[in-house]
Amino acid sequence: MIKELSLAVIFGLLIGFGLTGTFYFIKQNNNSHKNTPNIVVPTPSSDSQTDPNLSPTTAPLTTTSSFEVTSPQTNDIISTSKTTLKGVAPSGSLIVITTPLKNYHLNTNAQGNFSQVIDLEPGYNVINLTSIDQNDQESHLEIFLTYSTTKLE
Repeated sequence: MIKELSLAVIFGLLIGFGLTGTFYFIKQNNNSHKNTPNIVVPTPSSDSQTDPNLSPTTAPLTTTSSFEVTSPQTNDIISTSKTTLKGVAPSGSLIVITTPLKNYHLNTNAQGNFSQVIDLEPGYNVINLTSIDQNDQESHLEIFLTYSTTKLE
């Protein structure tokens, strides 16, 4: 009786570890085929909350129908706890940025550009972005950033 119970426990453990290992291996392989990360070293600026590129200009107004993040790129490695997220969306859209630490709400300018300094937690950060245009149409993006102070040589 004890012999059969011991064998059942051992086989159960082997099957459980086998399935868990297989799942982990498949998930790691799927993640390794994504874009190669870039290492981003932000340059210090005098005013971290404002972007001089977003100041009013006399350029003609353009309507942007796409929603994208232009900087930083997904899977980038960031060396500071704060980074500036820049992108484009339809003009006058509400942008909602959700990070592991905080939520941010902002509007695009007349050209459809947006910029927001966000806080990152150490390690892997999933950043969700939602754009709601003037017609209440929603667009969603998700980018992945890693905050690491490790020196790579």
